[in-house]
Amino acid sequence: MELANQSFKALGTTIEIKLPSINSRLFQLCFDEISRIEEAYSRFKDSSELSKLNRGLGKWQSASDEMLFLLSKSADFFSKTDGNFDITLKSDLDLLGYDKDYSFKQKKHGEAAAGLQAKSNSAPKMVIDSDASKVLLSKEIDFGGFGKGYALDCVSHLLEQKGVFHYYINAGGDIKSRKSNQGDPWTIILEHPDDPEMAIGTIDLDGAALAASAPNRRKWGVGLHHLLNAKTHLPATGAKAIFLVAKTGIEADAYATALFTAGFEEAISLSKTLPVEMLIVSSQNKMYQSDGFRANIFK
Repeated sequence: MELANQSFKALGTTIEIKLPSINSRLFQLCFDEISRIEEAYSRFKDSSELSKLNRGLGKWQSASDEMLFLLSKSADFFSKTDGNFDITLKSDLDLLGYDKDYSFKQKKHGEAAAGLQAKSNSAPKMVIDSDASKVLLSKEIDFGGFGKGYALDCVSHLLEQKGVFHYYINAGGDIKSRKSNQGDPWTIILEHPDDPEMAIGTIDLDGAALAASAPNRRKWGVGLHHLLNAKTHLPATGAKAIFLVAKTGIEADAYATALFTAGFEEAISLSKTLPVEMLIVSSQNKMYQSDGFRANIFK
């Protein structure tokens, strides 16, 4: 099968899509959908619906059906990961320098900025009234923990609606693919957490989603990165990388974020309660691979 390949910048990364050449006309539809999601739900865009909600803390605000869906999913992920997936860490990220200006300058010195914000691990600071299409927030929110995964699901749904069942969508390491009977398998390279020019293995992906979380691409200062432990509000230190497969992009992205930030040992324990398969590398280079993560790991 002859394939076509296009890429563009969105969601803070490079989006790469591969389709059968006969379906090349659909690239623009895919890119338009990703741009729509970014415009609506990016915390880096002042005009997004998410930013508007963040400016109205402490009062009931109207929310779109899609926003209510994403908020409900985030609450579900929070519950299923024992609080390790938390969308209310935006203020901590801002203090660390991962702000809308990408300043990468810590706002407070002498102590870890996010640590100053740490609170008890209570439920996410929001109340959802689906019947009235309203939400009440008391803390700013950020969908960075599953936004790319959700975009993968939206694009794959559009493609399948158009009758395309052979595709590859890569959003900066979050990948969703499907193989038709006429197509070759999609073999995914698992990047080495210490050297992006090397690989630790490969895995074939068909009809599922893979998410990778690691701090090596977004690090600054001394030990600072964007993957925060939801309970300490500090950059996670227990793992170097995680590769996680789930049925949907939003699940893969959210669970990869939660398990990476939970730390190596807790991630292993939690993963056994979730519909996922994973490979995780600890900060001491220990490796855990679940039985269903069928990868070819290089020795």
